[in-house]
Parts: sequence; structure tokens; C-alpha cells
Amino acid sequence: MDQQRLIGALVFGALVLYPLIRICKRAGLPRWPAILVLIPTAGPLIVAFLLAFSRWPKHPHGG
Repeated sequence: MDQQRLIGALVFGALVLYPLIRICKRAGLPRWPAILVLIPTAGPLIVAFLLAFSRWPKHPHGG
């Protein structure tokens, strides 16, 4: 069972972290918020709020 959880965590990391890191990079934001998604329950909500309500330096309107 522990091996299945490890494989699941690696798959999750590949499917979720990589795109979030790229979104942060393209938006001109630091990449550390993407790592917060690994915090159970609250992490994805925190990342969603950070992306939704922070200023995006590369966005023409600045957020």
C-alpha cells in the first residue's frame, strides 16, 4: 500500500505541479506558490486565491 501511495504522489506531482509552475512562470509570479498545492485540503485553495487575486506582472493590465 505504501508503494501505491508513493507512485500516486509522484503522478500527482507530475500532473499538477509542473503545469502550476509553468503558469506562475508565464504570469511573471514566483514559482513557490505551486508547491503549496501539496498541502492537503488548504493548499489548492491557497494557490487558487493567489493566482486569482494577485497582480500578474506580465499581464497588460497588471492584474
